Amino acid sequence: MNLDCFDNNDIRRMTTMKKYPYTESTDLIIYDQKPKKEKKQKVWLTAVCSALAASIFTAGVFGTGMYFMQKNMNNNTQSAAVASTTTQSDDSSSSDSAQLAAYKNGKKVLTIPEIAEQVGPSVVGVINKTTVQPQKYYDPFSGRYYYSSGDGSTDGQTVEQGSGSGIIFQDDGYIVTNQHVIDGASEISVILNTGDEFTAKLVGQDTKTDLAVLKIDPGSTKLTAATLGDSTTVQVGETAVAIGNPMGQEFSGSVTSGIISAVNRTMNIDNRTYNLLQTDAAINSGNSGGALINQYGEVIGINSVKLSTTGVEGMGFAIAISEAKPIIDDLMASGYVTGRPLVGIGIKDTGYGLFIGSVSEGSGAAEAGLKVNDMILEVDGQKVSSTEEVNEIRDKKKAGDYLTFKILRDGETMEVQVRLMEDSADKTK
Repeated sequence: MNLDCFDNNDIRRMTTMKKYPYTESTDLIIYDQKPKKEKKQKVWLTAVCSALAASIFTAGVFGTGMYFMQKNMNNNTQSAAVASTTTQSDDSSSSDSAQLAAYKNGKKVLTIPEIAEQVGPSVVGVINKTTVQPQKYYDPFSGRYYYSSGDGSTDGQTVEQGSGSGIIFQDDGYIVTNQHVIDGASEISVILNTGDEFTAKLVGQDTKTDLAVLKIDPGSTKLTAATLGDSTTVQVGETAVAIGNPMGQEFSGSVTSGIISAVNRTMNIDNRTYNLLQTDAAINSGNSGGALINQYGEVIGINSVKLSTTGVEGMGFAIAISEAKPIIDDLMASGYVTGRPLVGIGIKDTGYGLFIGSVSEGSGAAEAGLKVNDMILEVDGQKVSSTEEVNEIRDKKKAGDYLTFKILRDGETMEVQVRLMEDSADKTK
């Protein structure tokens, strides 16, 4: 019997209806309980029913398809709207985050180019000049002294003997640099990043901390002073930017960057103890006295030392600015660091003990009766085995205080009290 249309008699005779196995055919199979004579169908009625069923089926399928297509389009439109809203929200959040990220601790975080632009004009070249003096030598054949400086062409002339860097910290012409940069200079010149050169006056120096303050008269030239930061808040891993003149004026204004590798790094150099910041930003000869800068464009250190030996890379050191500030203030006010205690002895470390190698005339040590070759056993009741330990105990005192030295002299142990005087050896004359 045809699927599309059948009459009531056909329905009564139908006992079972199912699809062909494994197909999508919707034809029906009729199973009769008793075989009966098949009734002749009316051809025209069958055709009409078939057409009508086909139309209904087609309309249903089409309508259902259109419904789901429309629903899908609506869903896509809503998803697109949600996505657009989310993207705008995300972009807004990203923008807000970027604005928030640009500030930390209430300060604007600068990029390295911004740091270079802001602080670069504050970093200057410092030229150490000396006057060439004829060299005196003795001629044993004639029994006379002669003076010579090569061919004599530079006798009496002022020539460059070294250079470094410096930092303008006041726009009226005050500059801080390393003491070793200007050590022994008969004349000092300062070169700005514009190329302008000025003669500088030595305001004060301190060999112990390796700091010196210079002063230039800029006249009508406008100077840019750097902002001095707080090195006590510096953390390992923070951005560090070094600006200076490595290898001389040829490479003036060079900028290198890295991170703070360590803080409070104690180093003993030439019997001087330094508390330094360590960085992997490249620091080379000529960078001495230049600026080590944080992410806010503030000077946190004065570049001073680089470990230069086989197998060592990326180990530069700077004097922490918070420790340099009081030294700078003293140098500006007095030309030297006031109140610093002085014993007045030179110490020899022989490996067998500490011995007095020299006694300064007029010092507290001379007044107390300390002598050359006295062996130092204790200072203020503490056993000592190095010059650094003696200096560490001394530096806890101030001028006018006393130190008790326990010494061994000619097999006899004795104690000697030494009154500490003020160390003014670096006082600018």
